[in-house]
Amino acid sequence: MGLPSLRFWLLLTFLPILLAGPARSQEEPTAPPAPEPTPEWQFIFAPYIWASGVEGSVEAHGYSSDVDVSFSDILNDLKIGALGALEARRGKLSLTSNVVYLKLSTDGSHPAGPGLGAFPPGSLNVQVDSQTVIAEGRAAWEVLSLPLFGKGDERRIALDLGPGFRYWWLDVGTDLKLKPGIPLGPFKASADENTNWVDFVGGARIRAQLSENIALVASGDYGGFGIGSSSHRTWSALGLLSYRLGEHWDLAAGWRTLAIDRGPANLRLQGPLLGVMYRF
Repeated sequence: MGLPSLRFWLLLTFLPILLAGPARSQEEPTAPPAPEPTPEWQFIFAPYIWASGVEGSVEAHGYSSDVDVSFSDILNDLKIGALGALEARRGKLSLTSNVVYLKLSTDGSHPAGPGLGAFPPGSLNVQVDSQTVIAEGRAAWEVLSLPLFGKGDERRIALDLGPGFRYWWLDVGTDLKLKPGIPLGPFKASADENTNWVDFVGGARIRAQLSENIALVASGDYGGFGIGSSSHRTWSALGLLSYRLGEHWDLAAGWRTLAIDRGPANLRLQGPLLGVMYRF
């Protein structure tokens, strides 16, 4: 009689444990993994200086003239200049824009014929005021992202591809003032011409994080294709090295070339870049 009693008490002792195991596994199922958070928008605003000169050629009435204007020449005639870029990024999507605005003014005086009797030679005064706007926009998608120097490297290199456009607006005003070498005049004349067009381009950009504070960007685009009033050919190339100064600020320096072949003008704008980037 003693043995059955021992079995009975052992069964009563371990029965709650045996029953509790399966019940707990049913009442507490494994929770599904939490969905990844939606990436937030990140922005970069970058005012900069582009010390660009202009080279190339211009044709008019069957004649061709070489163009070679240094940045110092442009700076002497510069009245207003504003240059800035903005980028918005969310995950693999990036939207970038860039605006260049320049207002230049130059004047000069030239002799106009010999004098007459006691009168001195005449003069022709010319003043030229010009405004230029270049506005660019691009949408790109990150198609590739890899470790920079092999598996496990936290530094990465990424490739963005996407379409874009470049809008040009040019306005030139000319004022002429002729003072003849006789007591007549002066005679004045003015002219104002402006033109604008859009070039559609395809672009690519490589981004490489070389270290915690140093990053490299190389980008380029090509387009025009003579669509409507667009350029026959246009392209640009940019190389930029940035250094992180703090939580929000970077210092950036590089080189940009912008080429255009449209109608009588075949020109290249190129020179070094220097600017700051504010990340928010």
